[in-house]
Amino acid sequence: MHLALPKVYLLLLTSATILLWVGFFVRSHYKERTKVNTKIYFSYVLYAVFIVLWILSNAYFQSSLLIKFGENIAIVMAIIANMTSYLAFAFAYVFSCHLASKAQDKRLNPWQLWLIAITTAIAITLNMIPNQTVIGVDIIAPSVFTIKFGPLAPLFFLNAFLFIILTIINFFKLRKSSIRLNKEKSVYLLVGIFTYMFSTIASQIVIPMIWNDFSYTWLPPTLSITEALLIGYTLTYHRLYSLKYIFYWMLAYAMNAAIYLTPILILYTTDLTFNLLFIGFGISIGLLWKRTLNKTKILSSLLIYRSKKTSVEKIYDIADEFKYSSQKAITKLAELLDTPQEELLLVGKNTNYNIFIPHLNHSNSALVKDELDYQLHYAPELKNSALHQVQKEMHTHNTALILPIFGENKLISHLLISPDKRNGSTFSNEEISAIQWVLTKVQGYIESERKVQQSQALANSIAHEMRNPLSQLQYHFERIGAHSKETNIDNELRQGKLAIQRGAQLIDIILSEAKNSEINNSLFRNYSISALTKQFIDEYAFESDAVRDRINIDLKQDFTIHVNDTLYGFILFNLLRNAIHYFEDSSSTILIKLTQGNTSNTLSFRDSGPGIDSSVLPHIFDDFFTHNKEGGSGLGLSYCLRVMHSFGGNIACYSQKGEFTEFVLSFPSVKDNIEYTINTTALTENKNTLKSLNVGNNTIKTILVVDDKKIQRMLIQTFIAGDNLTIIEAENGLEAIDIVSNTHIDLIFMDSRMPVMNGVDAATQIKRTHPLIPIVALTGESSEEELAKIIAIMDGYLTKPIIKSQLVETLEQWI
Repeated sequence: MHLALPKVYLLLLTSATILLWVGFFVRSHYKERTKVNTKIYFSYVLYAVFIVLWILSNAYFQSSLLIKFGENIAIVMAIIANMTSYLAFAFAYVFSCHLASKAQDKRLNPWQLWLIAITTAIAITLNMIPNQTVIGVDIIAPSVFTIKFGPLAPLFFLNAFLFIILTIINFFKLRKSSIRLNKEKSVYLLVGIFTYMFSTIASQIVIPMIWNDFSYTWLPPTLSITEALLIGYTLTYHRLYSLKYIFYWMLAYAMNAAIYLTPILILYTTDLTFNLLFIGFGISIGLLWKRTLNKTKILSSLLIYRSKKTSVEKIYDIADEFKYSSQKAITKLAELLDTPQEELLLVGKNTNYNIFIPHLNHSNSALVKDELDYQLHYAPELKNSALHQVQKEMHTHNTALILPIFGENKLISHLLISPDKRNGSTFSNEEISAIQWVLTKVQGYIESERKVQQSQALANSIAHEMRNPLSQLQYHFERIGAHSKETNIDNELRQGKLAIQRGAQLIDIILSEAKNSEINNSLFRNYSISALTKQFIDEYAFESDAVRDRINIDLKQDFTIHVNDTLYGFILFNLLRNAIHYFEDSSSTILIKLTQGNTSNTLSFRDSGPGIDSSVLPHIFDDFFTHNKEGGSGLGLSYCLRVMHSFGGNIACYSQKGEFTEFVLSFPSVKDNIEYTINTTALTENKNTLKSLNVGNNTIKTILVVDDKKIQRMLIQTFIAGDNLTIIEAENGLEAIDIVSNTHIDLIFMDSRMPVMNGVDAATQIKRTHPLIPIVALTGESSEEELAKIIAIMDGYLTKPIIKSQLVETLEQWI
């Protein structure tokens, strides 16, 4: 077959492209991890097939076959073109009805089925009756012809365009859908159908009927590729490129192509030797294309984004920010993505995100809640699947995007977690791809910064964690001096040695973390968990017998554990310290219970304290995370998690705000016999009660000691007892403000970090109302930033552990 005009090649290329796309579409559908309702895909495939047939019927009128076979065949081909275009419109309407349907199985409404059946019957009847839609075709040459329409042609075209209008209405309905991705996809669908509709109206109705010119009838079939590909693109992919980004690239390439095509077209119309010049231009294109494209990209970005750089390029630039500060880089990323800065988080992998890990490992990509909403909406059979649980978890925590960061051995090391955008739009494909590229590039920086932060936190951690045992040590040795002639001196010495022993063990743990070394399991031994737990509870330095009496234990279901006793004690002490710290009233209690299982055994540690907020719970095992706890390093629970993993077990947390918090420690079953017990000589049960010092009535000066640790307050009392001073105690800054408001105070010793209200904030308020009362800070920190805050508000500071001579000197200075 001889093809007379280039238009035929264009139409054949268009039809071939659509057919290849449909093949790819079908193949992608059956390879998808999540299947979407087949009715939607099937109607789209039929729509695309009839579009191809329509294009081929139009190609006939552009070829030499039009002359060869004459008018009668041309009339038949015109009717075929009518029917194939009509059926394409009909199936476009069918699949738009499936998309917009509110029924669970996405079936069409009865009135829609009747409408399709009646209008299709009308369309077939109108075209089958001779001389009703097409009377004849005047043929002059290929692509030069006039179709004579019959009296019922307007009714047929109106019938066909009814489906276009209804399809547009359905796409606008998607704009109001509760599924956010439907709103985004509707934009692509409307762009495609409007492009096709306007070109069809102009070239096949307006121009032929007004000017009787059919030379542009090839245009709508060619432009139909836009509609077919955009619709298929939105159905195949759930992560879309933004239209702005697509137009940016189209404009950049169009301008770049124009740079080279314009002179070629000019030379083509001259008498110059075109072939040689064409070869020269071909070489110049190969050499200069990339350079000129970079310039047109800048111009395109200025026109579309009003900036020399696109938003994607700005995300790429953030990679350099990670070299200096991950937090500042994340803040800048939040600005570019238009998400709340405080809610865009970079967190380490921990058990609170276990539900997401299999899906992130499987897809090696990202979890986007809008995509899950769309997939599950159109695949109701997945309602009870694991994917549905992921969707539910993301909804509960207001999470819109989770991106993994892969470390060594391609294992997930961190997660980037983002909330919804402020403007309500979805995350585009170009944004997610750019973020993934950045996170892959900066993974080394993130890991290095984590280690640097860990090292920087060590000094603060030592000061904070060692404060209590060192103060205990001082207190007990002060008591030794006071009771040197009494019989209970041995008990005081044992308590002092216990404090030293546990302080040394804690230092070893911190130094091990500083070196980032693995936990040495060669020191693990088999122990009775019941005996080990009881002995550590007996050893713990409770602030009073009243607090100790609120600890309930149920150790009947004993079992053997293979652990390091010091590390196990660290976990138990950490849980005790945290639970007691958050006790709100005298009714709060702790229950420690052992439970034997078939494959593993558990220790549950449940307190009836204030509970943990659901927004905080996922982060409690993160490195450096603290919440409402002044002075904490955030290493406690994250280290507990590491220790439990080294034991071959795990630790998980469950909590209900205002009800309870429960930590569950799971241990693997151990069949071997118990090999070791704690050295009972060193770990002697302390049954002595620390009594408050008596305060004399004939005092001259009143001292207020504010510290959340009772042992610290007792230590200061021991140092200055008998100095004719009245000592009043407070546990936090808020209590101190209340006392100062109702009592004459001559001097305040104020801990800098406390729950409820810290020392700096309390001192600020006290100075406003009582500027003449001297306030001396008690701090275990030595950072320049914190000392600067203290010096700016208070009158001086003492570093913990407090030395008696310094305390006396301070008293002499201010009293």
